[in-house]
Amino acid sequence: MMMWANDFVEDGERDEMFTERGGGGCFIATAAFGTPFAKEINVLRNWRDDWLLKNKMGIVFVQLYYKISPPIANKIRISNTKRSLTRKLLTPFIKILSGKYK
Repeated sequence: MMMWANDFVEDGERDEMFTERGGGGCFIATAAFGTPFAKEINVLRNWRDDWLLKNKMGIVFVQLYYKISPPIANKIRISNTKRSLTRKLLTPFIKILSGKYK
């Protein structure tokens, strides 16, 4: 059984991934890595919060991502092959970002 960040949030509480600062979850990376708590996902969240959400094109990108990524993430989540491929595609990008957005 896969656990999601929302599984640990009581009614009336807010998950840190869904605050005003972040705005939402890293759906595709969470599906690929199998947990919202992976260090790789923290890099992506920090990039989103510290760079993307501070410029107009980044905000547009994040809004589009939140609109189109949930169904993509669902397809990744149910396929071991797609999870593995997505991790392989994300890993080089995450390594580049990890120097600045730990």
